[in-house]
Amino acid sequence: MKILLVSATVFELMPTLEYLEKHFETKSFSEFTNGIHSIHPFVTGVGSPMMAFGMGKLHDAPTYDLVIHGGLSGAYDNQFNLGDVVEVVKERWADLGAEEQDGGFTDLVEMELMDGNRIPFSEGWILNKQSKYTTGLKQCTGLTVNKVSGTQKTIDAIKNKYAADVESMEGATLFYACRMWDVPFISIRGISNYVQPRDKSSWKIPEAIEKMNEQIIKLIGNY
Repeated sequence: MKILLVSATVFELMPTLEYLEKHFETKSFSEFTNGIHSIHPFVTGVGSPMMAFGMGKLHDAPTYDLVIHGGLSGAYDNQFNLGDVVEVVKERWADLGAEEQDGGFTDLVEMELMDGNRIPFSEGWILNKQSKYTTGLKQCTGLTVNKVSGTQKTIDAIKNKYAADVESMEGATLFYACRMWDVPFISIRGISNYVQPRDKSSWKIPEAIEKMNEQIIKLIGNY
């Protein structure tokens, strides 16, 4: 199986990369194989623009059997514990549109600048419809932002408008690329923090990375 392993940073994938270096044959800087799988790590950079450019330049993208996307997310409420790992199955951009005079936000679908039901969208969301590969993880809904939410006013506005579970900076872009290529994909997120007035002292980044990579390694072993 030819697998593309995608993340915004090397840091987020480091435990899996160390596992591959130890247990797989290193064919090149960007390919590991064990006779069953050919795994290609790919780091795009942080944010939707970098993810879009990185995925767009992969001319052989449609040849992959599976894309595994790993990264960190903030959770909008405490139904999750810090360090939990989830599978995001539904994504959209939460700040792509226009700010109104009253401070409200109108997205591109509401502005009728984007058809919310044209492939790969469904009512403005991008869904991961494939069921060939399963994780057994709790499934959730994600929002993608260019600016991590850090004030209660911003957080409340996003939660009230979209009712999602987690927030990241690249998810919807990955979803869009994979759906447009019609390539099976899985998006896994480690919960490193709650989306609340910004306070990094309470975040659990190392724990979330460790547990998220444990799940990626498990997935590689299962397929």
